Amino acid sequence: MVKNHVVLVCVGFPNSFFYLVDMVKPNNTLPSPDSQTTSQQKLPKQTIITALNNWACSPNGMLAKMALKMGLASAISLVIAQWLQWEYPFYAVIAAIIVMSSTHGSTLRLGIQRLIGTVIGAIGGAIFSATLGNNPWSLGISVFLTIFLANYWKFNEAAKLAGYVSAIVILTHNQSPWLYAWGRFLETLLGIGVALLVNNFVFPASAGSELRRCLSQTLVSLEQFYGLVVDGALTGNYERPKAEAIKGTIISSLQKGRELWKEVRQGQTREPPEKQVNEAWEFLIRRIWEHILTMEHTVIVRQQDTFWQMLSPQLTQLAQETRSAMLVLAHTVKSHKSHLSLPEIEVALTNATEQFNHLQGIQMQDDPIDELLRFFTFFYTMEEVGRKLQRMADTLSNS
Repeated sequence: MVKNHVVLVCVGFPNSFFYLVDMVKPNNTLPSPDSQTTSQQKLPKQTIITALNNWACSPNGMLAKMALKMGLASAISLVIAQWLQWEYPFYAVIAAIIVMSSTHGSTLRLGIQRLIGTVIGAIGGAIFSATLGNNPWSLGISVFLTIFLANYWKFNEAAKLAGYVSAIVILTHNQSPWLYAWGRFLETLLGIGVALLVNNFVFPASAGSELRRCLSQTLVSLEQFYGLVVDGALTGNYERPKAEAIKGTIISSLQKGRELWKEVRQGQTREPPEKQVNEAWEFLIRRIWEHILTMEHTVIVRQQDTFWQMLSPQLTQLAQETRSAMLVLAHTVKSHKSHLSLPEIEVALTNATEQFNHLQGIQMQDDPIDELLRFFTFFYTMEEVGRKLQRMADTLSNS
């Protein structure tokens, strides 16, 4: 007796799953024309959905989703404010747009800062408008004090808004400053509330997913910076303007990552603990950044390239494997993959260390001590970058 065999192929996409079932019939009977037609109809559908998912995860897709959320939040804020018959509904619209961010936690943080700035500015403007009237002295003193107090109380992101609101109260609403201050508070509160709701229900992004994207981008930028530094060490031509631009991008990514790590620790993520990025990554990625800065400094201040050239083949191999490891880690952390190993970088580290020790014994006895120290610093720091990447791969595999 010949039995039928069922071959089940599962093709997975983000948030979607499609199954193609092929019945293998006795005597190698071909599928019916109807089944071929059905399969042909499914393939375009799968291609379209895959393309849409890929686009939604791309930078342009992320911008489009953020713009859509801002548009929805502003429209809803306007409708509610008009329904409540508030005099200045556009303030609610402005608040909804400005505080909208990629995650719930960052939106809430921006919303609180904006609300605090509005309160400080409105109260300050109302006080000085009622006591000193509508004049340049009142305006100057009010703006100075509201900005100073906001910064003094550590509400740095709210400081400029506080001065701006106080100026508006004095210049255009000095007849009823307290009423205007209360209205501004309510309108801002409405815009923030709507932004939080929209962010939670329309394309919600958890801090964990945003953190993974941020770490991936940071590693890509670190790889570019590392490449410039090593190329400068081996060729003597260091592109500082290009490096400075990349360093600015890295600093911004590290600052964003710091906020996202806080949100993750506060539980503002939809990932289970066992699926979250190991917290050691926060330390390791900053150490890699500091190591590359150290390498850059040794390249900039060096006066000879003798040692770099003698070890050029090994340094080139180590640099290539290190850059490759950074890009692999960037892709792995972003795609939630694990069980990553970096055997090639261990080979490169071993070869470079053996050649370094050999040269250290036979070549570096009569060389200037300053140049020796610079090269030793460069080499050992370069080695540490590779070790840190191995550690990151280990913690990712164990998570």
